[in-house]
Amino acid sequence: MMMSESSAVRPSTSASRPARRTSGEGWVHEVRGLRVMRVKGSFYEMGRQHGALLADEIRRGPIPYYRHFCEKLFGGGALGKLGPVAFSGLQRTVGRKVAKTMPSYALETMRGVADGADIPFQDLLDGGTMPDAMVWLASRIIQLRAPGPAVAHRLSLGIGCTSAIAWGDATKDGKLLHARNFDYHGVSAWPSTATILFHEPDEGMKYVSVTAAGVPMGGVTAMNEAGLTLTVHQHMFTAEAKLGGLPIAVLGDEIMRKARTLADAERILESHTHIGCWTYLITSAKEKAVLCWEESPRRKAPRLSGKRESTFGYANIYLDRELGDTEANLYGAYWRHNHARYVRVNERLADGKGALDPAAMAEILGDTGGGACRVAESIAMVLTVGSVVFRPEDGAFWVGTGETPTSRGTFVPFHLGRQDHAPELGDIPVGDDATRSADQAFGAFRDAYVAYMDASDLGAARDAMARATDLAPEQSVYHATAGLLALQAGDARAAERSLSRA
Repeated sequence: MMMSESSAVRPSTSASRPARRTSGEGWVHEVRGLRVMRVKGSFYEMGRQHGALLADEIRRGPIPYYRHFCEKLFGGGALGKLGPVAFSGLQRTVGRKVAKTMPSYALETMRGVADGADIPFQDLLDGGTMPDAMVWLASRIIQLRAPGPAVAHRLSLGIGCTSAIAWGDATKDGKLLHARNFDYHGVSAWPSTATILFHEPDEGMKYVSVTAAGVPMGGVTAMNEAGLTLTVHQHMFTAEAKLGGLPIAVLGDEIMRKARTLADAERILESHTHIGCWTYLITSAKEKAVLCWEESPRRKAPRLSGKRESTFGYANIYLDRELGDTEANLYGAYWRHNHARYVRVNERLADGKGALDPAAMAEILGDTGGGACRVAESIAMVLTVGSVVFRPEDGAFWVGTGETPTSRGTFVPFHLGRQDHAPELGDIPVGDDATRSADQAFGAFRDAYVAYMDASDLGAARDAMARATDLAPEQSVYHATAGLLALQAGDARAAERSLSRA
């Protein structure tokens, strides 16, 4: 049942605000566990302010984590005889080829971050180019038909962002709403350094990005003062990736600075080709429309919403048939989950049509599926590291807080025009006492992922899965995961018990 905004939005509480820390024309303070930062000036200066103000957070944030992530994810066995050292070197080699295609403004921004945080510039680039390096490496693995480590991939490759968009007669007040779960790697690093970054560049419009410390570009999840919103979706399993194109997150930043209409955004997108396979979802509050720009290095397939449409839901599967034909069925569960999320988000949008408001959109992002399995149809996942509901017509937006999935926590309100927390808009809580035990069990499942993938601690991962199965014994996916971990530990009896139970 959809809750109305009046019943679901609660007055936002805020303790006495700590003093802002400043660097040049930039500043930062904390609101409810989120870093709220404004950067202003040239590309280099905005980057330097970011680095100086968040130096400690950057060192424990996603960029250092990403430097060696492909080695963790794919492992030495994924590309035949390549060992871990060679694989790590391959990631860096590919990443540095990616970096050569970055435009000057992106390099200036990253150099500013490095100087401000006193971190080697190359270290930041090695982490920042991981998304494109990973897509390229995955495309090579697909060509070799070498899936790699079973447990790591089953825990990690459930990646898939979800976007829910509604406007016109679908929303309670007619205003456009763009809700988005950012599902990505960095479960232990992204939410703990989550940052609301207000950009005020010398060249272009003001905009805000929902990001993390050390990720200074606004090209993944953002909204600008012209009323455009932008989210990006990655297409992992395709052999179409090709070095030589533009890295992701760069072009979106340009769109946020320069585009006032969807036509402007389309012209910018048309002018470049990316390395990997991505989808941009761009909305316009003034035009009450959505541009779905799907692309690979070899094909661009834009789709503009029709006049009779008023909702649009998206997951990480191409809608364009020709692009869809390039996607490889490397993991059946990955495709089943992507399709289920696509169906689920559009069902939720249809069910709420006419009554959708920010609270209802946040509930969609926090959806845990309609069936017996917590994972199979769920929109809120282990890799949901960032969640936001944009209302671009008046610059309001709500950001999910807490550990993953961030869409199961409380959404805290902010405002682009004010460039700060907007408590009068009210918090949006997701979940209640009835779901607490299930959320705790899924939290244990998340803890197992972090222990296994980030700490390489098989014992801690098994302990966490034991907690998950105790809290939610009806979830077969928890028993199955416990069984896979037991097999890896060589504990045949425990594996037999868990897999039989599953």
